[in-house]
Amino acid sequence: MNNNQCDKDPKYLGIPNICFSLIGKYDKREKKHKKQRLKRGFDDSETWSLTDTIVKFILPRFKRFIKVSYKVIAFTKKEKKQHKQFLRALELLERNNGERNFTEKEKKQIKKGLKVFPEIFDGLWW
Repeated sequence: MNNNQCDKDPKYLGIPNICFSLIGKYDKREKKHKKQRLKRGFDDSETWSLTDTIVKFILPRFKRFIKVSYKVIAFTKKEKKQHKQFLRALELLERNNGERNFTEKEKKQIKKGLKVFPEIFDGLWW
């Protein structure tokens, strides 16, 4: 790889929320993972805990969706409640860098929030 390709590695561009690689810069597997990132935009380490990768990707975008879409769309009370439930689930799953240490109440909130996702999925546009 030439230096120009190294500059394009999404992990080292300094742009937040585009690369979720878990591999360390000095890990012996970094060269292999860098090739994967350059080829497909992500490396295998993002699949080590795919739940965490998905949550880290969706959460900031969903928060932004709520902020901008609520200004232009009159969502129903039910839809807003579902959005709130889904948001709470994502926030809990992301908490403590994905550590799965939940109270029974939080487990119920996560289950409820994830359960509404199929119901709100088709309405995530503005």
